[in-house]
Amino acid sequence: MDEKRYQDWWQLHVRVALGERLTSEEENVYLAGRTELESEEQAERKPETAEVQYLQNRVRELISRNRELARQEELLSQQAVQLEARYLSVTGERLGLEV
Repeated sequence: MDEKRYQDWWQLHVRVALGERLTSEEENVYLAGRTELESEEQAERKPETAEVQYLQNRVRELISRNRELARQEELLSQQAVQLEARYLSVTGERLGLEV
């Protein structure tokens, strides 16, 4: 909406906000202007929405990856404990890794 039309619309908006009644023609102009402004606002938000969705998906991926890495860490820690126990039983010495 260009500046002139916005200023005209704004005057109608102020009147509506103050509870004044608009003529049928004014009401049509007011409603059309409001619809146009809402459409412009919605169009401006679409890139933000897409970015938020991308970031949400990325966070979910990272959470999943973090869980997988934690699972792998646990398995490796268990293997290290088992190997150290086996080494102790064979040599009688501790490796001192204490993972």
